[in-house]
Amino acid sequence: MLLQHVYYATFAVLVVAVVYMVLQYRGVVSMSEGTKSMALMAARIRKGARVFEFEVWQKITIASLVLAALIYLFVDKASAIAFLMGAVLTTASVIIGMSIATYANVRASAIALATIDEDDETAGGKTVSATVKASQICGISVQTALILGLVLIGVIWGFDPIAKATSLIKIEGFELVASVVRLTAYGLGWSIVAMFCRVPGGIFTKAADIGADLIGKIEFHFKEDDHRNPAVLADQVGDNVNDVAGNQADLGESTTATPSTSIITAITMYSTGSIAVLEGAIAYPFIVLTGGLISSMIGLYYASHAKKSKNPAHQINMSMYIAAGGSLLASLIASYICFYGNSPVDFKAGWMSPFLSTIFGIVAGVGVGLIAQRFTDMDSWWAKYIAERADKGPAIASSLAQAAGWISCLPEVGLVLLMSYFAEKVTGPYGSAVMALGMLSFVAQAIGADAFGPISDNAGGIAESCELPPKVRKRTDKNDAFGNESAAVGKAFAISSAAAVVKAQLNAYAMTYRATSLNLLDGDVTLGIFIGVGMMAMFCGLLAKFTLDAATVMADECRRQLMKPEVRSGEELPDAEACIRIATKYGISRMVIPVAIVIVETLAVGFIFGADALGGAIGGSMYIGFPLAVYFSNTGGLADNVKKRFEAELVTCFGDDAEKYNLAYSAAIVIDTIGDWMKDVVATAIDIFMKIQGILGLMLAPAFNAYHLL
Repeated sequence: MLLQHVYYATFAVLVVAVVYMVLQYRGVVSMSEGTKSMALMAARIRKGARVFEFEVWQKITIASLVLAALIYLFVDKASAIAFLMGAVLTTASVIIGMSIATYANVRASAIALATIDEDDETAGGKTVSATVKASQICGISVQTALILGLVLIGVIWGFDPIAKATSLIKIEGFELVASVVRLTAYGLGWSIVAMFCRVPGGIFTKAADIGADLIGKIEFHFKEDDHRNPAVLADQVGDNVNDVAGNQADLGESTTATPSTSIITAITMYSTGSIAVLEGAIAYPFIVLTGGLISSMIGLYYASHAKKSKNPAHQINMSMYIAAGGSLLASLIASYICFYGNSPVDFKAGWMSPFLSTIFGIVAGVGVGLIAQRFTDMDSWWAKYIAERADKGPAIASSLAQAAGWISCLPEVGLVLLMSYFAEKVTGPYGSAVMALGMLSFVAQAIGADAFGPISDNAGGIAESCELPPKVRKRTDKNDAFGNESAAVGKAFAISSAAAVVKAQLNAYAMTYRATSLNLLDGDVTLGIFIGVGMMAMFCGLLAKFTLDAATVMADECRRQLMKPEVRSGEELPDAEACIRIATKYGISRMVIPVAIVIVETLAVGFIFGADALGGAIGGSMYIGFPLAVYFSNTGGLADNVKKRFEAELVTCFGDDAEKYNLAYSAAIVIDTIGDWMKDVVATAIDIFMKIQGILGLMLAPAFNAYHLL
């Protein structure tokens, strides 16, 4: 009965969330688009984003149908449906988010233009409010969609492993727990779409961004988003297809994995014990996630309607604290409802154990966000330090940014693993899973804060391209600078939660086929660890190469067009569509290889060396992937904001020495191009690699244990 009541309550909250999104969507679209040239520019960005995403959706559809057919034929019919359900819900939430972002960008710049004569606090607050009204839809749509899918799986098939005759999928030689396979299949649907969004979107936007910077800024000394630069439109399209749509899919996939892993851990641990314990352990993630959705909506509503401040960080950060506090309250209520009077023996603090583990997760989630801000903030010590030394050249500046990225690994990685350790000590293996759940329980707020950045970036680009007064761009740039910080926070959430989820999945992974832990000294496990480490390193290298190949072609095209005097002078419009075609071609053609690498490696290691070796490979990918992703993300975010310090005219250490200033600014542009592929391609794909590997392994662990060549 508990699960039924939870399903009904959850569905009611989802209906409210959908109504709220519709009202906010209509409110944003009803705002003015500003001048005719602004509306035209926004329409071109929207068209470019739709063209690119249509190409991506075609590939996603083909890949999803092929994988669904394989699951249908060789695993389970219901699991194939669950997989498609995950893919469809991801796609729907991403389309909603990208759509509102492409409508909101021009409206933010229009408000900045309309309030040009007002004081900075009032005008800045209005711009922030309009941007948050749109960005919140990106987050709420994702959390609503992923919860809906879990509820549908629970309602249609139930989570009842007690009745062994109906809960096992019997395949020749081994058995799979139906609930486990269906949940992992649902998560795999989210993961596949996330990888197909992140990789081509990242290559697309960074090829355009790097090409625009290297040629437009360095060779021809154009300003950011100068309308004469052929790659500018492609760069603005990329802000939507990667920084909005890609991040939605990425964080949505991370969040989907957390309740799934919690439920799978509960099934593998408590299915032979008390029915009340099992039902409570399954209901707990639903209550926490639903409470997190409600608190995220309240926090984001506050951010869009609070007393205005010229500093957007105040409104966005307050929304995070509200969302985190609401999630804590929801987890306390859930712990009491689900475990009071029937807590398992490994719950060291009784019914409060899951609540404490969730606290550890929320501490980790908020903590890594604040650490990422500390290292990437435009006003941080590191950004000032590097900007003041940038006149020594790009080699020194880039090396310092990378040093900061490496140093940031210890506090972020250490905090997440320490909180996971405490969670497991208090609540057992289930605690490790709900700790990851706590980190992402208010993911709607995290995605909403992250989407604030690319919408603001687009608003500034429209202001520059349409030659609006400089004061308009200055105001949107302030939002964009904070957007870089919020983007770093979003990446930190995705990366750290992925590591926490994979760690929790490893516990469940071993239990699904023999109920013991993986032995680090075992030869098969050690072999798998080194395979996982090596494959992750190769994966990162290939992504960097693909991006830089595309950027090189893009730069050549920009240079070719700008060699024409009439284009350079602005008398003739550049062929922006040619740059979009280049970015689309390279993004689409290269996205299959990374997806194939992770799937083929997982299946090959499992069926050749066995389940123990694959467990080692999953662990190895996590061991190297987690710190690498933190390094790439924070290095790139910091490099971007070093450049932003120059563009915001905050670097005054060079005085009247124009030569030193120009040298330093050129170095900042170069290190930003280096950081581009780090933070927006490689860092964002690493966590998806880890989760696809973990989900596939968890789904097929008994098969790998029963059938392997060596």
